[in-house]
Amino acid sequence: DHLLTAKLTNFITVYLQTSAKPSQQKVARGFYLALDASSFTFFALSLCLPSGYSYGSTALALLSIVGCAVFRSKLPTGQDTRILMGIILVLGLLWSRSFDRQFSIADWEFGARYALAALSLCYISKTGIRLSAIVWGLACGALGALAIAAYQTEVLKMARVSGFTNAIQYGGIAMYLGFATITIAILGRWGKWQAAVLGLLGACGILASFLSDSRGSWVVTPLLIAAIWLMAWLNGFKKLASIAAAGIIVALGVLVAVPAYNKLEQRAQAASQEVSEYLQDPQKYAVTSVGQRLEHWRLAIHLIEQHPISGWGLVGYPAAKQQMVEQGLAHPSVLEYGHAHNEILDMWVKRGLLGLVLLLLFYAVPAIIFWPTRKRLNRVPEEMRPKALALRTTATLLPLAYFGFGWTQVFFAHNSGNMFYIFGLAVLWGGICGLQHPGRSVTDQ
Repeated sequence: DHLLTAKLTNFITVYLQTSAKPSQQKVARGFYLALDASSFTFFALSLCLPSGYSYGSTALALLSIVGCAVFRSKLPTGQDTRILMGIILVLGLLWSRSFDRQFSIADWEFGARYALAALSLCYISKTGIRLSAIVWGLACGALGALAIAAYQTEVLKMARVSGFTNAIQYGGIAMYLGFATITIAILGRWGKWQAAVLGLLGACGILASFLSDSRGSWVVTPLLIAAIWLMAWLNGFKKLASIAAAGIIVALGVLVAVPAYNKLEQRAQAASQEVSEYLQDPQKYAVTSVGQRLEHWRLAIHLIEQHPISGWGLVGYPAAKQQMVEQGLAHPSVLEYGHAHNEILDMWVKRGLLGLVLLLLFYAVPAIIFWPTRKRLNRVPEEMRPKALALRTTATLLPLAYFGFGWTQVFFAHNSGNMFYIFGLAVLWGGICGLQHPGRSVTDQ
């Protein structure tokens, strides 16, 4: 009897486990599709809804928390993943400190957001993100940016497009979405119709950026074009590199020559005139757009010279500005903003040399890890290498673009700048890992 009972119990256990397996697989597939949908949503809604980047990023964070508890991956955490997680966590901690005194706290929310982004990056590096979710998310994001730009320009008659954030942030993110989509279209070796559609949607993002009058995003275009050409050329895609560079230049030429020429010409002439005026009489012309930036930079450099190692802190910096204005050493217009209108100078003057080094690493580390090399491209099947090149190139453009945007704007002073960067790194890295290691998304690319 005992032997019969044991056999019966064993049979029932095996039966239940076997019958439950298809159901569990179905739930797992649904869970992974939810990760893909969240990644698509992150890029697609980033500019066309108020805080549009928050929907996909929040879903990714929640799904990653659930996944760590329920759908654990057996894959180990790779070295590159650990490095990316480390730099995100360190920067989150850096933003959380005010640097006014030892252990002073600025805002723990930064640390929480960055910790969730690091967790998401770790988890989706193991599950992978479907390539199509990233590609069409970027493309729809570029289209959505132009849709909002057209509505604000034609219906609301706004002189300057800003979406649901400020014009500079909007223009920068739209420019990245456009360049990313065009890069994927040209380097990914898609079918003719797919490439044409992606190229057209990418142009929508670039046009939206031009309509924002955000000159800071325009000046980054030569850097991005050169980077795309170089990455393709160094990996043996020499003909494709030339086609990519020429195609993007032609697309920019068409956009500038037809719908945005007058706006671009006016803004360029205004910038040149404002520089000349400021150099002639800084006190009089520090109120113009360019003049105010030059005045902020001059003031920041002056303050950095006094405290190059420790910085002034988040409270000390505006207090020092106020004092200089009262002494007649700076124009009162600098008090309108809490930052230096330059990412590097702003970090250095507030958080000292440590902050400066960490900020530069925040650009450099992801760019180095994402950068496509022949060794990295050989990790994927030969037929997928053009798409791997396209995805890695697109991912590398994100830190490069942010570095360029930071010349004239403190992108990380805004929630949109932080969230788009850290979760953009996570999603793009998830796509790269999905192409590299065998997993649920590789067969579905």
